[in-house]
Amino acid sequence: MLFLDNLSSLVRSGKENETESWHPFQDWLLQLRRQGLAVAFVHHSGKNGLQRGTSGREDILDTVIHLRSPKDYDPKQGCRFECHYEKARSFYGEDAMPFEAQLIMGVDLSVTWRVRGVEVAEIERVAVLLNEGCNQRTVAQMLGLSVGKINRLSREAGRQGLLKQPLKM
Repeated sequence: MLFLDNLSSLVRSGKENETESWHPFQDWLLQLRRQGLAVAFVHHSGKNGLQRGTSGREDILDTVIHLRSPKDYDPKQGCRFECHYEKARSFYGEDAMPFEAQLIMGVDLSVTWRVRGVEVAEIERVAVLLNEGCNQRTVAQMLGLSVGKINRLSREAGRQGLLKQPLKM
């Protein structure tokens, strides 16, 4: 396994937005694949949140993972992110669902990962905010989600027994 960090500093010739500029590096990656070597590389997002440069880079890739900060992320939480599979060539269904991961430090300085589905995390955050007395519109603004989605997540939180008081429909 070969890890390359980061793509922009490794591929500095040509124009980043032109697929043709990527071809020499792509040929090298294909050669490594034929030799049985798996390659993982890190690439940075542009200001729009999408990958920088040509999307043609993804043509030969088996898996593309996009790590994002949750909408309600606070730097005090440390390492916490959402993992979204934007391309999953050899897996699908439940295995390809987005998830949230957080590195948790115990009082004894032990370190563990907390991993849960993105929707599970959203349901729990909605329940906490509703239990604190926020209304659905305020929760939607706080989490950067639509009121319709908050309504659906609220109903699910109620079904799961996460709410102190039943929802008023």
